[in-house]
Amino acid sequence: MSKSGSLPRFSDEYEDDEEVELIDSPDCAKNLQSLMIRLLISLFFIGCISGAVIWSFVNGECGVDDECSNVHHRDASKNFSIFIDQYSKKEGMYITTYRLPQGSTNQVPKQEEYQSFWFQSDTNKTLVHQITPTVTIYAFDHHAYWYDTSASKPQCRFDPNMNYLTYIKNLGMTNLERHHSEFEETHNGEKVFVYQGNPNEVLLTNVNQSAFLVTAYADATTGALLAWDTYFTSETDSSEMVYKASYEYPNMTPASPDPSYLVTPPECSP
Repeated sequence: MSKSGSLPRFSDEYEDDEEVELIDSPDCAKNLQSLMIRLLISLFFIGCISGAVIWSFVNGECGVDDECSNVHHRDASKNFSIFIDQYSKKEGMYITTYRLPQGSTNQVPKQEEYQSFWFQSDTNKTLVHQITPTVTIYAFDHHAYWYDTSASKPQCRFDPNMNYLTYIKNLGMTNLERHHSEFEETHNGEKVFVYQGNPNEVLLTNVNQSAFLVTAYADATTGALLAWDTYFTSETDSSEMVYKASYEYPNMTPASPDPSYLVTPPECSP
């Protein structure tokens, strides 16, 4: 009987092993649960960061307004057309480059840079263009307003002889052709298609000279108008003669602008 007493001893060891397994199992489950929680938290933060990056990119390109929904791209590789819905409300520039006088020792021509914006709704035949620091045109289908802030009190002049189509023709960008088959780059590195033409119709309100060339740059991806240069002839030896007038809109978006940007100022009346 004393030898058979070893059975309870082996039974106790087996029971001890079972107790160890019962203790370890809950620990593994807790570790697994903790790992899953940490993984879910990490995925949550990664998702938040990714969402923030995407939101910043979208809003940086199109603004905080819901204007990206109507963005429309067009193929500008075959022909150029300014008659689309497009707008640029930030970082637009108007640059005037003056011709160096004869015998000048200067290496860099004089330049003047100003802010400019462009809001075009071809659908509604409406264009709002900041021409100079003090002059903005509100061109509609059958008339236009010239809004001038150069005086102490803003002035707005009604012009029945100017309209949406006439103003665009005066810019010289209705009959441009593409002479290059390859992509070219603007100064800011954007891939563009380059179009040129003889601007017989150019009649800029801020330059009283004859133009001989207009070069327009259309975004290779969206087809939007990114910039154009108007070159002028030298009629006299005056140092204040304009050599080139440029409008640059690196953030031009091919979409309908917010209608609020197309509303004339309070000073304008029919």
